[in-house]
Amino acid sequence: MENINNQKPCVVQTAQGFSISYNNHFLYSKYNPSKTILQTIQNLQLLPGTIILCNSPALPYGLEELYSKLPQSCIMVICEADVELYNFELESLRKTLINHSDKVTFASISELNDLPLYLYKLSQRGEYKRVIRVDFSAAVSFHGEYYNQLYAACQNSVATWWKNRLTLTKFGRKYSENFFSNLALLPQTSPLSSFIHKIKKPILVCGAGQSLNQLLNDKNINFSQFYILCADTALQPLLQHGISPDGVFVEEAQAIISKAFIGAFNNIRVFAGLSSTRLLGHFIKAENLTFFTTQYTEASFLSKLISTGLLPPSNKPFGSVGLTAVYYALQFRQNENLPVFLTGLDFSYSSGITHANGSMAHTGRLSSSYRLSPVQNYTASYNSTAIKFLDKGGKLFFSTPTLKSYADLFNNLFTGIKNLYDIGNCGIPLAIPHKDLSFLYSDFNSTTTDNLSLSAFDKEKSVKINNYLASEKEALLKLRDLLTGKIKLSEEARKIEIIKIAAGREYLFLHFPDGYRFEYNQSMLNRIRTEIDFFLKFI
Repeated sequence: MENINNQKPCVVQTAQGFSISYNNHFLYSKYNPSKTILQTIQNLQLLPGTIILCNSPALPYGLEELYSKLPQSCIMVICEADVELYNFELESLRKTLINHSDKVTFASISELNDLPLYLYKLSQRGEYKRVIRVDFSAAVSFHGEYYNQLYAACQNSVATWWKNRLTLTKFGRKYSENFFSNLALLPQTSPLSSFIHKIKKPILVCGAGQSLNQLLNDKNINFSQFYILCADTALQPLLQHGISPDGVFVEEAQAIISKAFIGAFNNIRVFAGLSSTRLLGHFIKAENLTFFTTQYTEASFLSKLISTGLLPPSNKPFGSVGLTAVYYALQFRQNENLPVFLTGLDFSYSSGITHANGSMAHTGRLSSSYRLSPVQNYTASYNSTAIKFLDKGGKLFFSTPTLKSYADLFNNLFTGIKNLYDIGNCGIPLAIPHKDLSFLYSDFNSTTTDNLSLSAFDKEKSVKINNYLASEKEALLKLRDLLTGKIKLSEEARKIEIIKIAAGREYLFLHFPDGYRFEYNQSMLNRIRTEIDFFLKFI
């Protein structure tokens, strides 16, 4: 953010009030300085739960009026991106709003870049649902692009929290059910540490996008010289071409993903999130399972477990299992000089075709198609939310807001990573170097096997995990007895004990619509009572 130092802000008397002259501009009208902003405030339709970014209020015009019309659970955030104006405004605005600290926050110059994160944490109260902006003076134009980016980031931050809440409301119970079932299985599996910095081959990561077709149909590639990792939905296309990947990544919580493993070899290695479907242990041998921890919630019970070191290495939820595969592929390679190649991570699709041939989505369309319902999925390409763009090869492709957000996240996470290459021939252009598929024809001088030595699970950790599960079961049984009155205590002592046990075990209520925090009320306690019996089956 540039500083404008060629002129200091200067108060100027006009016919109907004061304006400010700065950088050879009047920041308010020379004729009626307050008219425009007061009219803007008057026309605002504010909803409860709104965060208002008050951009560059060089003078107090409109601030009192805005404060007076704030509905319930609304706050004002004073934002100033210009150093000179910030110093000019600081004292006068604070004096104007000194009695309104309950609903007014001042963001300093140094805090502006972290404002989206601050609003994300603020959203965790469950009170704030949206962000709007009000430009108070013409000074916004001095840093117009910065304010636009800040506003977009703040909107996205609050929206992301609510999207996560909706996801937890829908799937949170399933995530927790899987987590505890897989945690009990964890001591029988091979630890992820056996793979970190141990792979000496070039790594090939495959998603299930259309660009995978080109790779699989190329007969000039010696696949044995690569360590091949794939997303769950890319497993079937690989197997159909006689390619057995070295590892398959799974994060899907629902049992439907089991179809991706039909016909898979018994010795296939599966890398799974602890919150992925608990049925993995039914059709994959425990010794062929390797778990990692996806932090599907920011709840204290999960954070405490991670801090104890009992869980496998953890990662933030990426939303796309393809991103998870790339994340761990970079950790698996012995050093950064080993290349990692990506294909099938298109985050988009062409007209009528959404996935690679042989993938679950493709075979599902084949099996259900008939004369009036063809194999081609044109609905995905031409619905109201589809985003049109020209792909890497200049062809018309389509994406969705969700898929595009995965591509943006990919670029944020992996841009600049050494020896990470995209070899896909279609899809959204990624912000990493692109290599033609013929680059894989090279002899990489890699051995046919990596001869990995899989260590056994730490016995001490195994005992601690079993002890943890036993203590959780004991705590849930005690909580049930407290809620049913089997344990007789005074009302105050009962309340203290219930809060002590329940508040830190968010898996009991994080999937409730109001489950973003524990509340000691009869409605929540009744629902928690029901959840105890459910989780006792898995703990």
